[in-house]
Amino acid sequence: MHLRVHPILRELRGLYDVGERNTLERFWAYKRLMVDGPERLPLGDFSPMGQWQPEYLDALLATDAEGLAATYAAEAELNDLQADFRLILVVVDQPNNGWTQRWLTDAAWRFGTEKVTGQEPRRRWVTVQLWTHVPPMPDYLRSQLRGAVARATWRSRHGDPVTLADMMQQEGAALAYGGGTFAGELLNTSEDEREYTRQILSPLRQSDHWPTCFAALYGDGAAREVGFPPLGLGALAGLALAASEGARTVHLPW
Repeated sequence: MHLRVHPILRELRGLYDVGERNTLERFWAYKRLMVDGPERLPLGDFSPMGQWQPEYLDALLATDAEGLAATYAAEAELNDLQADFRLILVVVDQPNNGWTQRWLTDAAWRFGTEKVTGQEPRRRWVTVQLWTHVPPMPDYLRSQLRGAVARATWRSRHGDPVTLADMMQQEGAALAYGGGTFAGELLNTSEDEREYTRQILSPLRQSDHWPTCFAALYGDGAAREVGFPPLGLGALAGLALAASEGARTVHLPW
């Protein structure tokens, strides 16, 4: 496996120097950056109107986040997979921003295909999603990058996840490889909580019904927020269970 970091942070920060009084001008600059180059860049989750992104991008540039990402990518390379993944850091903002919804945007990142039209699956973009409400610390970058690499590796070997069981196996590998954290916070639940979640999810693991899968993974609060029926689960219950199951797997299921 070869992992290459595509530098983009300085160009994203530069968008905020465009159209200070005319945000439409900034939007078209964003569109040119995304689609008018030699190839399309997977920047759909980046909002050129985000409130907190300029400061966050400044912090990432000040710490040479893309240099750190290259170091973390070298640590994460696997020798037994023939693939060329191109990593790109994408800063995502939510406060007062109609561009993204916290849970749906995260779910699309984890369970969408991340493919660009015409792109060969073993030579594809892998986005490393960084939310502006999480401090831009090296540990956060490393966990998000390692999780993204594990996720892309899992898909290269198993295909895109379809059922809840698939999604939990994929995220079990990704979360375990990323240190068991979600948005910088450790997914730390008791055995009683995990056993309760396991019982609720047991008859649902072969479901491919997206509202059910979403509620199972993200919990009742997130499900209600996006209009999906709840299942009687706490926040991030299914993801926490997946992380626990992935951590207990001797050989990650890639």
